[in-house]
Amino acid sequence: MYRKTIKFFISVIALTVLCSFVYAGDGDVVIDLPSARTAAVGGLHVTVTDDLSSLFANPAGFISADPQISLAEVTLGMQGPIFDIAGLVIQGLQPDQEFSELLASEAVLDLVSTLYAAADILGPVSFGYLGKGLGFGFFNTTDVVFKSDSPLTMTAIAGEQITLAGGYAFRIPLTKDSTHVLDLGVLLKGSLRGEVELKRTLLELPGLFSSIGLDTVTESPFKLISGIGIDAGIRYGLGDIFAVGIVGKDLYTPTMTRSYATTNDFLENAADPTVSYGAVPIDLTAGVLFSPRLGVLSRYVSDLRLMVDYVDILDFLTHPATARNPILHASLGVELRILEILMIRGGFSQGLFAAGLGLDLTIFGINIAMYGTELSSEPGLRPVYNAQVGIDFRL
Repeated sequence: MYRKTIKFFISVIALTVLCSFVYAGDGDVVIDLPSARTAAVGGLHVTVTDDLSSLFANPAGFISADPQISLAEVTLGMQGPIFDIAGLVIQGLQPDQEFSELLASEAVLDLVSTLYAAADILGPVSFGYLGKGLGFGFFNTTDVVFKSDSPLTMTAIAGEQITLAGGYAFRIPLTKDSTHVLDLGVLLKGSLRGEVELKRTLLELPGLFSSIGLDTVTESPFKLISGIGIDAGIRYGLGDIFAVGIVGKDLYTPTMTRSYATTNDFLENAADPTVSYGAVPIDLTAGVLFSPRLGVLSRYVSDLRLMVDYVDILDFLTHPATARNPILHASLGVELRILEILMIRGGFSQGLFAAGLGLDLTIFGINIAMYGTELSSEPGLRPVYNAQVGIDFRL
């Protein structure tokens, strides 16, 4: 029994590493979910899969999760200097403000030269089930990104994505009392994403704001991106005290992109699109969880979790052109549950700190998070700070 288990464990790891060489490539779609809970603890951790927010963390964890049904969720996230942009727009709409003068100001030029800002929302379609070895979900996300690709040029990309995922996990008891267990799981996932891109120079912005309308969108380039993939993971658990896991995300996730000259061409099927194919690079991640016994403190602190992960271990092989500094792969998180209701969270990811709070009110929960992400491949060169708030309803 032990020999077969060890052989299987080694085989899955070997298959994951082998796939990383065979299917390395660049994809245009990310199959993931925004979550204030996971953002506050440094991102997804492969040893923690106890609610729907971690559906894409490690499918092996489905067997250890308490059964729960997510009926709906709304999570709003903002990234970068969103409030600065909103303030400038409001200022520009004032009757006594010349928009051309505002665009020529030093504040706007500095902002546009290094601009990266984004906003996204998960829901209201967010339905799923997790527990007893099963995990599945159906979600929609909407997002918009503002960025500066070249001096005095701004690009806005607005997208809508539908994601469907389902997986199964099973357990191999290593001892008769199930103190030591080995869980194995697999997840199938797919997504369909529509994207509209608007690109304008700084000199064109006054005309854009004065004549913006439906034609602005319908005459802009449009992409329809589809992808389907598979994740596989392993998790070893020692009771509820210690766990170690490894997951291969996107073992094989091919993508197809249909590019149209305008959104009208897509809506009216007026022209054949340009079709391109790609593959999402494999992400091999390993992590450890430690949940110590708290003794007399358990009267007030019902749960304490310490998590450490190393994300995308093989990036220098799977996508060397975009490989990142090893420091940016480290992810640490801590979650403290007080009186069964209040969660205090903290973390460290991509070289930046994260923190957040959560309220568990049985049938619904509220989570908030503040965290950072690094846009460059080196720590501290281009950090962006983010905020997320989410409300979920579950049974």
